[in-house]
Amino acid sequence: MASRVARIHEQRLAARRLRRKQLLAGTGTVAALSSLGIGVLGAVRGHAEATGQVTAAPPSSTVFTDPDQTHSQFIKTIGESARDLANKNDLYASVMIAQAILESSWGQSGLAAAPNYNLFGIKGSFNNQSVNMATQEDDGTGKRYTINAGFRKYDNYTQSLQDYVTLLNHSMYAGAHKKNAATYQDATKFLTGRYATATDYNTHLNTLIERYHLTDYDKPAGKLVVTTYTVKAGDSVAGIAAQYGVSMSQIVSLNNLDASTMTIYPGQVLKIKEQYVQTQPAAPAATTQTTTNTTPAKPTYDHSHTVVAGDSLASIAKQYKMTTDELKSVNDLQSNLILVGQTLKVR
Repeated sequence: MASRVARIHEQRLAARRLRRKQLLAGTGTVAALSSLGIGVLGAVRGHAEATGQVTAAPPSSTVFTDPDQTHSQFIKTIGESARDLANKNDLYASVMIAQAILESSWGQSGLAAAPNYNLFGIKGSFNNQSVNMATQEDDGTGKRYTINAGFRKYDNYTQSLQDYVTLLNHSMYAGAHKKNAATYQDATKFLTGRYATATDYNTHLNTLIERYHLTDYDKPAGKLVVTTYTVKAGDSVAGIAAQYGVSMSQIVSLNNLDASTMTIYPGQVLKIKEQYVQTQPAAPAATTQTTTNTTPAKPTYDHSHTVVAGDSLASIAKQYKMTTDELKSVNDLQSNLILVGQTLKVR
């Protein structure tokens, strides 16, 4: 009996040690080296909201106690960079952000936190920098096992995001690009089994994208414009919907109303519709063009030349930077004949 208790105790200690190694790494990835020697990204692991296990503070100096606040801040931290990089490289920003969330546990895993900043669990080294950590692998059937591996180490999130894009631009990931994937669901499906070996990788990514409205980052930068209405005595959902030309179900959905009663009260501010408006680039400042009169000034012929022996119309014209025809016209000459002592008008 005593030996059985001892074995159970030892098994529990071993399990705790294994779990501690996984938490310290915080990657929970399935990763391998491609045939070209570049790190293939890690596979799915339970994210922080599912396990409730956070082992490191975010890389910023702010530590959040509210999970929703933590999640919102993380998305804002990498969202615009992801939008810009994805737009320039034919990728889905929503997928990029979801992968960063999943692989890094909202930036709070040991691998993603300072000083490593590896958001995507990419193995290998970056600028000759790497960090060795325990990681959980998936054998492709859902069974997990743990190994130690070297992961790329970055100076900041920006490097990690850019390195991710470099990897996704490799031909082996062409199917995740917009030109080959009509929807983000097509992209996440393609990545499953390639980017990660976990068979449900796309399911986890799609859930994150839908729950946190990450497709907003697949659109050009803009803002959400919300139309609201303050309820007055005698108002009804049907009347307000008719007034604004929207459906009652839309008002119910936007305001989390009870669909069976659609109860509203005076003074209540209702959302009527939400519209995403693209931010337009600033129009170039109008410039005033000044028209310059380039018509040459009319020449004046207020000088004179007295013909001497050896002069000709051609030589006189050349002397005063005129043409022969011009000289003849100014002096009403009908031929090229000129006489010694004759006075001609010149410039």
